[in-house]
Amino acid sequence: MNSKRLNNFDLLRLILAMMVVLSHAAILTQIEVIKSVSLFFSSDIAVDSFFVVSGFLIFMSFDRGNSIGHFFDKRVRRIAPAYSAVILLCAIFLFFISTESFMDYFTIEFFRYIFFNLLTLNFIQPTLPGLFETNNLQAINGALWTIKIEVAFYILVPIIGYILSKKNKLFTMATIYILSIIYSLVMMRFYISSNSMIYIILEKQIPGQLAFFISGAFIYYFYDTFVKRSLAIFLFSFVLLLIHFHVMNIYFIYPAALAVVIIYFATMMKYLGDFGKFGDLSFGLYIWHFPIIQTFVFYDLFDDLVLGLIALSISLFVVSFLSWHLIEKRFLYPSSHYRAVEK
Repeated sequence: MNSKRLNNFDLLRLILAMMVVLSHAAILTQIEVIKSVSLFFSSDIAVDSFFVVSGFLIFMSFDRGNSIGHFFDKRVRRIAPAYSAVILLCAIFLFFISTESFMDYFTIEFFRYIFFNLLTLNFIQPTLPGLFETNNLQAINGALWTIKIEVAFYILVPIIGYILSKKNKLFTMATIYILSIIYSLVMMRFYISSNSMIYIILEKQIPGQLAFFISGAFIYYFYDTFVKRSLAIFLFSFVLLLIHFHVMNIYFIYPAALAVVIIYFATMMKYLGDFGKFGDLSFGLYIWHFPIIQTFVFYDLFDDLVLGLIALSISLFVVSFLSWHLIEKRFLYPSSHYRAVEK
């Protein structure tokens, strides 16, 4: 890309985050109107797309970095402060809506929640005492499961980058892609034969998600070739996605086709404006929305659907804005794209 500013990545991430919010709102509220609208905005596709974007941009960041230490430093600065804040602040302040007393809330379960969630092992302790017990789901923040996948990917990037520098890039990335697809298909087959959700959970872990990361990375490394045939590749990939979702399951090509469509929108379509000039609100929106929606459901704030949705939208924007300006931005380097465009 000629310029980091002349692309639609910021807008794309915001759209994807909003898709996840809408899908989770449908699940948590069980309101038919929201569920009907959410059918057109899949959170699974949004998360898969996030991984594609990460593959493209994180390998770019790795290649342009000064060292592996600098690479990890940037990743920690971007993810850890806000992620830690959402874990700690929710654990502490949600006490005020818990049905448990002070002594019954701040128990070993409270500290288990903080400990395992800070380690991104959210599945081990997803709940807190006396919180959201009457809601459809009791999890405090069910959106955070992807963070451990992202962190695992960050750890793998230098290893994959080293292999790519020594071996044929096309062969290496194709091998990673094929192995990831095989893993996912095997887990899906086990799920079909056993009907056990553990295989769906396992399929969503790093081996299965690598196909999306590596697809984004592949387009980054072969971007010049992609640009020369971008429209034809985009149209072909778009047709493949339509076939996959509406005609027959061709999952083996789905991550690659999705990556083409996503990167085409981000880098080849008309520049739609600098949506990062007020900061990257997408990450804050992603990590904060779940407990906010849970709180709205707990207090029956969707009884008046219109007012509830307006209040929710305002709350999400304000929290995301504050998360960026009070937490996220302060830990970034001055040379960061987002800090640069705000000047």
